[in-house]
Amino acid sequence: MACKISIVTICLNNVNSIKATVESVINQSYSDIEYIVVDGGSQDGTMEVLATYKSQIAQLISEPDAGLYDAINKGLKLATGDVVGLIHAGDRLFDSQIVEKIAHCFILHEVDVIYGHSLLVNEWDIPVRVNKSPPFRRSLIARGWMPSHQSIYLKRHLLDQLGYYDLSMHPSADYEFFLRYFYFNNLKIRLLDAYVLRFAMGGEVP
Repeated sequence: MACKISIVTICLNNVNSIKATVESVINQSYSDIEYIVVDGGSQDGTMEVLATYKSQIAQLISEPDAGLYDAINKGLKLATGDVVGLIHAGDRLFDSQIVEKIAHCFILHEVDVIYGHSLLVNEWDIPVRVNKSPPFRRSLIARGWMPSHQSIYLKRHLLDQLGYYDLSMHPSADYEFFLRYFYFNNLKIRLLDAYVLRFAMGGEVP
């Protein structure tokens, strides 16, 4: 079974951090990745940095948007992979093998959604908080549990069935999206017991 993974990065004026994000994707051991970058019209040199990776980015657009959730939706709608996920500018995939682990989890377990752990790091890449997720139980959500939305990967066809990020829910659209997929629908959801991303402390919000 093939498993093409589409990964979306959104950015806006992230000239100092976009390089690390892009390289965390293009240097993955897994080869069947479609990388999509949606820029909100950067004016600080971000696009010049991205241009150096143009041959390794499947889709690169730069235009004004209605905020980060609008930018995310643009990227998700461009995706053609079997599975989709996010990594925002300034953040990085945890290591060069993580996408391979994600793909194998979907292939071996035939799930709809997976999620994993995340690590908050400071400007020196020193961990300051570990977000280790438990195995999935719907009852955890009622107690306030939510994984990082950048650690969530899902079958792309679900977006057409269950919808994209709801722009009217800003700034809580990621939580509403999580509830819709994890709580209000009976999907096959599985914990990938691995760190998926390094989340940058004090990152800029597009």
